[in-house]
Amino acid sequence: MDKRHGPLYHNVKYDYEIGDTAASNDIALLGKALSSPTRLQIIRLLGNESLTLSQIADKLDLPLSSASMHIKILEECDLLGTDHSVKRKGSTKFYSFPSFDISITMRLQSNINMRRPASYVRSVKIGDYVDASFAENCGIASENELLMENNPHDAFTVNRHDAQLIWSHGYGYLEYAISNEYAFNGILEELNFSLELCSEARGYNHNFPSDITFWINGVELCTFKCPGDYGNRYGKYTPDWWFPDSTKYGVLTTVAVVNEGVYLNGKAVGKHVGLPALNLKDGNRTTLKIGIKDNAVNKGGFNVFGEKFGDYAQDIVFNATYRPE
Repeated sequence: MDKRHGPLYHNVKYDYEIGDTAASNDIALLGKALSSPTRLQIIRLLGNESLTLSQIADKLDLPLSSASMHIKILEECDLLGTDHSVKRKGSTKFYSFPSFDISITMRLQSNINMRRPASYVRSVKIGDYVDASFAENCGIASENELLMENNPHDAFTVNRHDAQLIWSHGYGYLEYAISNEYAFNGILEELNFSLELCSEARGYNHNFPSDITFWINGVELCTFKCPGDYGNRYGKYTPDWWFPDSTKYGVLTTVAVVNEGVYLNGKAVGKHVGLPALNLKDGNRTTLKIGIKDNAVNKGGFNVFGEKFGDYAQDIVFNATYRPE
């Protein structure tokens, strides 16, 4: 690989006046790009060396989806330069902070005095739900045995906390609660969560879509159209005793909320909800709900996987990124 030692410089000239109506959109994009402390940190990083997306995420301790979102915003107003290092099997994309002239007085590469963003991370066991509704065809399994099958009235069985797989066919939901202490730690920049899931067919069916919706504090964020219910092989962590004709793994799904809107698996899916709309300082907890809406087009149910089932060694991971005041 052609190793990079520093940024790739090219001139991108900004010659805007604040009162220039024709340039107002460009100025707004520039203001948006520079309004985030995290994006300013990315600029500082890339002023010293060219980095890949994953390297940026590692250095700033950010989820890959969050780093991708911040890079996209910086690219919208040409604040980043890119180059590719070609190898036999493909190319690697590098990002750099180019030199440019700008008439709006800003010191982008000077000593920016700010604290490094901090993270509040919690792993929530899939059986620790505080509310739930299951269809008639449903179930809960631990790492070693079935805990409940086809008995929705037993959703709150005492051993549900050992759950490693929860499923409901057609409809239903799971709701979890996390302490909202993070909301008082500083200026919140991003809230995200990730989990492994898939739809729920009888047996399994890779072509069985399900519209799985996510809510925070009762506010609808987005809907993931999961393509199917996967079972053609055993998941990396699916136990050997599990039934060979049943669901065995899912897809890792990440939802992120920032001030600008909602991202699903790193892709912007709407600007109708931002962090202020979630009322994160109300009460003493944040609720996360996963389920099938009554008016869903594809009522394919859901499977939610724990760290000892499926392909990913994790439960539901909840992360809040904030800047200390």
